[in-house]
Amino acid sequence: MSAESTSPLGALFLTEGLMKLAMGSVFMISPQTPLFAAVAAPIPPSALLLTRLLGTQTFTLGISMLLASSRTPKAIASRRVVYWTVFARDATLAAVLASQLLFGENSDILGFSVKGLRSWLAELMPFCLGHLWILTMKSHWF
Repeated sequence: MSAESTSPLGALFLTEGLMKLAMGSVFMISPQTPLFAAVAAPIPPSALLLTRLLGTQTFTLGISMLLASSRTPKAIASRRVVYWTVFARDATLAAVLASQLLFGENSDILGFSVKGLRSWLAELMPFCLGHLWILTMKSHWF
């Protein structure tokens, strides 16, 4: 049995890629939806714009993951760099959210509540930790 046939990465990339496309679309089309729990009404236009911009990143990473989910040799060879890219974006976002919670600089400018930032960070951490676990403990899957 080859490493490729025992690796769940193809299905994982497909699933997470579809999730990223869906969520990126929601962030771009209806930024009020994810901001509902994080920002008090009225939602500042700058928060709407930043959420749309985050949606473009999420959507684009979803496309990369879908392309890497294919069983072609080029797609399989690209999986490690795609996964590191996704991890780097999510880990950077988590670090910024954590620093905002710890230091609270400019917390009122965009209207984000502490509860909303904590929720966002809590939703992001399982992905970050899962990516890190696969990249470090399951590197043979690549």
